[in-house]
Amino acid sequence: MRHTLDPEIIRCLDNLTQMQKLTPKGRRDIIVLLDLLEVEYGVSLTSRQAEMFINHLAETFRRLGRGEPAELMEATTAGQIRSFGGSGIVDQMMRDFCRITGNRFPISEEEYLKMYLSSLLSYGDR
Repeated sequence: MRHTLDPEIIRCLDNLTQMQKLTPKGRRDIIVLLDLLEVEYGVSLTSRQAEMFINHLAETFRRLGRGEPAELMEATTAGQIRSFGGSGIVDQMMRDFCRITGNRFPISEEEYLKMYLSSLLSYGDR
């Protein structure tokens, strides 16, 4: 499934790993997700989009490692995510990512990841 990642994206991952803001497993998992987005779903991120997404994921993995999941999102925001036209695709992306990496996310973290994936999909449609 691998494709070649932008050198800026690799540099971002390397920096976060060297600063211990991202574990080596987290780094591998993010690469898996970026590959999945590109190869399976045709979502190509700019280095700026990828950097923001990577930072979000690094923070997610940090919170999970410390047992500090994000607060639940307000019901209206969560409802907007579920009503997003691509929510079936986003749900499938999350299932694929979790299946491939073995990660499991509390509902609060999953909501935020789905929100981010939804925004990346809608941005790609423009």
